[in-house]
Amino acid sequence: MLRWLIGVNRVILLGLTAGITFSVFLIQLIIFMLGSNDNTVSYLMDCAGVGSFLIPFAMAVYASTAFSGFTSIGSKQQRGKFLMIPATNLEKYLAVMVYVVVICGLCTIVGYFLGDCLRMLWFRVWGLVSSDPKVSAGMLYTYNSVDHTCYLWSPTVDFLFGKMIPRLVTVWSCSLYWSWFEWANLIVGVLFTIWTHSFFTLGGTLLRRYAFVVTGVLWIAVMLLFMGTMYHFGLQVFVNEWNGVAYVTSKVGPMAYVLMVALPLLSALNYWLSFRIFKGFQLITNKWTNYDILKR
Repeated sequence: MLRWLIGVNRVILLGLTAGITFSVFLIQLIIFMLGSNDNTVSYLMDCAGVGSFLIPFAMAVYASTAFSGFTSIGSKQQRGKFLMIPATNLEKYLAVMVYVVVICGLCTIVGYFLGDCLRMLWFRVWGLVSSDPKVSAGMLYTYNSVDHTCYLWSPTVDFLFGKMIPRLVTVWSCSLYWSWFEWANLIVGVLFTIWTHSFFTLGGTLLRRYAFVVTGVLWIAVMLLFMGTMYHFGLQVFVNEWNGVAYVTSKVGPMAYVLMVALPLLSALNYWLSFRIFKGFQLITNKWTNYDILKR
């Protein structure tokens, strides 16, 4: 099933990678043109910030269009071919999940790296031919005690992973140094990411049109409701302790433990409902949804 999905959608995957590549390249150039151009590190971190937003955003789009746009099973003819493949519903569902999470995710990451390489090549060539000494020097800037020098043509990969992937091992001693607060922060973040993916997957399985828009609006509404409830009842996920204006420490709040239990259960429920809807896919279905409530 996975090989079939990749083979049928190979042109879409190539187009997806190329689109992300040139989008990242153009966005990074726009950031440079709109910035102050005085601090190379700030510029590279802004570019990495775009990547740290782009990748999760793209994964949400893939999840909400898993059974339409990015898998070529949205139309009646495409769905007919998909439903006739001799495989179980579970095999088909898992293949689609692996396709949108792993394959499309890898295309997104590769696209970001290629776009970053285009930006590096662009500034390197510009620095060689430019008469501006500031540009020729690449706005070099040393930003830490290890004498790490950044240029306009330096990669943003380390900044990107610094934003998205926590460092569990110190550079100096190679020993684990995280407290329970930091581990709890990581656990809640990972569980929240999984729940968000399951939420968009459920929306993409249920809705046939405007799945990403509708699911995104509902997701924002759920977040606003959750934060409003937290504020109203004075609850906190993580608590910062202060001594006057001086920061003392951070502790794990009671809501963190609630989320550690609730988020896996809600994620499992979303995936289960998504699979139940998927098992009921038909060649001719409702115009807006894949699940006709009135006939159930």
